[in-house]
Amino acid sequence: MDIRQLQAFITLAGTGSYRSAAEQLCLTQPALTKRIQALELLWGVTLFTRGRHGATLTAAGQQLLEKAQKLVKEGAELQQLAAEVASGKAGQLAIGFGISGIADAPRRVAAFRQHYPQVSVSLEDMSSAEQAIALLNGSLQLGFMRLPVEPPLSGMSLRCETLALAVARPQRESVATALADGPDYQVLERLPLLALHQERAPGLNQQIARFLALHQRQPQVQQYARDIQTLLALVAGDNGVAILPLSALTVASAEVVMLPLHGPFTRWDTGLVWNPLRPDALRDRFIALLSQPAV
Repeated sequence: MDIRQLQAFITLAGTGSYRSAAEQLCLTQPALTKRIQALELLWGVTLFTRGRHGATLTAAGQQLLEKAQKLVKEGAELQQLAAEVASGKAGQLAIGFGISGIADAPRRVAAFRQHYPQVSVSLEDMSSAEQAIALLNGSLQLGFMRLPVEPPLSGMSLRCETLALAVARPQRESVATALADGPDYQVLERLPLLALHQERAPGLNQQIARFLALHQRQPQVQQYARDIQTLLALVAGDNGVAILPLSALTVASAEVVMLPLHGPFTRWDTGLVWNPLRPDALRDRFIALLSQPAV
């Protein structure tokens, strides 16, 4: 059974005339008859009785007509969807983001959805290292992550990220003063430090380690957290301070203040990353949209 046989069945049922149905389908009457007979043979029923007044549906034909119409409609919808998927206008888009993308990913995805509402987008919180693996094996199509990346992955820079010290608002003035008075960041060894687990943010933790090593500081971590929301909640509760990307302020409560850190190893590029070895029209539309200055 193919869609053309169903279309022949539906058209003949609608016109009641082999001649009219053949004309609508741009077929000869023998070709139309052949399609109807093939369908009847396949289903094992007689669909029409043919008489002086044309073709009339049998009882079996009447029972099967509605389902045939539904299948043809669904087939047309599938064809349309396939065309949209092939052109990158519909489908599913799996995107990863980590701490480095926490400010960019939601906003950029929202802009894409406005242009392509038929696309289903999933966002998954992952470290940059995890995203790189997922992009290589195809379980992710795009990732908002730390740059640069190793080939074959490609990326485009979206922002320059900065390390900052997250402190509870009541401690803002005293900590800011201590930072200003001690450019070598001695204050970091006197404050209770909170941090993300190493496996949760390996890139960020490496960045922090380089910064601390440069200034010869070895603060003791008082408590670890497995996600940034928990870490920020601990800071808001005045349990200590945390070194985080400045963009983390976008998900912090009003009780948290971010004090930027300065000098070597405090800045790095973040952006959108993909695997060009995997052809993907939908992914390419997302990249093209983000390449526009207004997005």
